[in-house]
Amino acid sequence: MSSEADVSLSVPVEKGRPGGWVNSRRTWITAIFVVPALFGLFSVILGADTNWDNYNYHRYNAFALLHGKLGIDLAPAGMQGYFNPFLDLPAYWLNLLLPPWMAGFALGALHGFAFVIVLGIARIVLAGLPQADAYRVPLLLAVAGCLTPNFLSGIGNGMGDNFTALFTLASLWFLLSRWAILAEVSVAAVAALLFGGLVVGLGVGLKLTNAVFAVGLCAALVLCYPGGLLLRLRLGFVFGLGVLAGIAATGGYWMFRLWQAFGNPFFPQFGAIFPNPLAQPIAVGDTRWLPQGLLEVLAWPFLFTIDVHRVGELSIHQLIWPAVYVLFFAWAGRSLWKRAMGRDPAAKLDPRTLFLLAFIAVSYLVWMKLFSIIRYVVAMEMLVPLAIFILLTRLVSYAHARRLTGWGLSLAIVFMIVSGTPNWGHESWSNPLYRVEEPDISEPGKATVLLVTSQANAPLGWLVASFPPEVSFIGLENSFPATPAFVERARAMAQQRGGPIYVITSGATDRRAAKMAVYNDVARFLGLTQEAEGCARLRAIVGKLRLRAEIEAVEDGSASCRVVPRAGDRVNIDDGNRALVDEAEAVLTRSGFALDRGSCRTYDAGIGGGSRPYQFCRAGLVSDN
Repeated sequence: MSSEADVSLSVPVEKGRPGGWVNSRRTWITAIFVVPALFGLFSVILGADTNWDNYNYHRYNAFALLHGKLGIDLAPAGMQGYFNPFLDLPAYWLNLLLPPWMAGFALGALHGFAFVIVLGIARIVLAGLPQADAYRVPLLLAVAGCLTPNFLSGIGNGMGDNFTALFTLASLWFLLSRWAILAEVSVAAVAALLFGGLVVGLGVGLKLTNAVFAVGLCAALVLCYPGGLLLRLRLGFVFGLGVLAGIAATGGYWMFRLWQAFGNPFFPQFGAIFPNPLAQPIAVGDTRWLPQGLLEVLAWPFLFTIDVHRVGELSIHQLIWPAVYVLFFAWAGRSLWKRAMGRDPAAKLDPRTLFLLAFIAVSYLVWMKLFSIIRYVVAMEMLVPLAIFILLTRLVSYAHARRLTGWGLSLAIVFMIVSGTPNWGHESWSNPLYRVEEPDISEPGKATVLLVTSQANAPLGWLVASFPPEVSFIGLENSFPATPAFVERARAMAQQRGGPIYVITSGATDRRAAKMAVYNDVARFLGLTQEAEGCARLRAIVGKLRLRAEIEAVEDGSASCRVVPRAGDRVNIDDGNRALVDEAEAVLTRSGFALDRGSCRTYDAGIGGGSRPYQFCRAGLVSDN
């Protein structure tokens, strides 16, 4: 490396510093095995994955692919049920082959392998570090990358953001590792570019949101590789061919199936380009998260740091995005000023370092323009601590940069932990992982089940995988952008199958009751439920902690008191079920079906230790006459 920062990197660093054991090859190699295993354990501790998307489509999509349900079902998991199901096969197969907690460990460890790749990237980009920091700094920056909030929130779940980040990071690492030969006119150079593109393309084919990073890598290659414009365009072109090959490898089959079935390889997305009578013409993404106006675009990292819900549902707090944003413009401004003064600092910056920074910058801009959904940034966010350190070494001395990076990232991590590190939903482990009490279905090969999801409850698509695959499932008024022709198709399918028609809708739950059970177990263990004095203490504790509960006397002799929900928080399950049936009946009526209310029965279901009961009813077609 030959930047002015690289000159400062050669400054001797004091020896005998506490923690010197970190700066060793042995520690480095140990971390490569230990850190992924720790993330596997973290996944086990978190519990079974119960994110909204898993309830909706991740389990369903894999099951539907393996059982050929594309022509049997009609949008039981909404529009997401037509996403590439190959993304969901690893988690699905893990849960088929392994005990649930072991599958959770394997998925968490797989996500944790991102640490190894980030470590490799840092080792290449920071090749000019002083000997006393040669292993220490890349290791700590890789750890900091794994302690970023969006990566942590996705550990052990099947949403695909952490999993597909592996492809982006691996592509970046591979290009950096083959950097010296890319400009050669040789088979090795072409193969390296094609393979680098192929790897990130595999991720794009699995999850289209990763196109952000394919664009970022290609643009960074064209912008930053040393040489003439024609050379750089050639590199970008060959890399792009590799990307297309990767997309075809993981997404081509499913795109072809959708094209055959609906005339749209991205059905129901891009409906304006590939119209289909079943779906309204919609865009590829959810535009509600995008910044509005030029001022918001310029201040976006600060805005979504202050108001975390501008970029997602979870309250994910972080400080690193405004930090890297400010440092980037400070470095760019300083470089422009020096250039204006007749000096050329950019020429002193190692092209590999420029490539990394350009990748993050371009990917950020494309992400902001297309999505601005924060959980999609995992691959580049894991590199932000490394970018912060690099930028600081361009602005201050190496010693100050190392110190500022250490304190700054430590503060950011503490801030994230204190502010809360939410995840997308987990429950305690159970075996089997998916618990579904099945009703009797006569003539499964002719039966049709209509899924009607209450807006206030989790989706129902996950239930389909517990029923015979020959049963036809149809989703009504869910996330699919349905047209009147969709409703007609649903009615025609039920009529043509000629068998019984059933309805599944949500069942009422009392989530407060589960919390009360935990409170009572703790109170019983502490001896606060047997005597009047203990009950008085329990009442005081509940009030002081504001647990939204009250103490009720018990007359059955098992105890003197117990913790119960406040009167206003108590749920009448029967009333709740009737309200959900009312909601389902209104949907069915609008779609030309009639619900047999008297046939409705409640069945137990859940993922892990969670409870998601559902109601199963009979229905029929309403005559057009």
